[in-house]
Amino acid sequence: MDKVLASVAKTIKNIVVIYLINITEVLDINMMYELYDPSIVILFFRNKHIMIDLDIDNNNKIN
Repeated sequence: MDKVLASVAKTIKNIVVIYLINITEVLDINMMYELYDPSIVILFFRNKHIMIDLDIDNNNKIN
């Protein structure tokens, strides 16, 4: 997923900002968002976490 996001980063730079975070190094993010899977996409809009409904149990993040 990192390669895919990096490949589109320049194309969408005027719309979004992509941050890749190593969850083993940034432990505060783990505590705040309970990240355990190394491949998770979290969406924010105006500094607020966006919750989406995908008909799965956890609507806080996309695994």
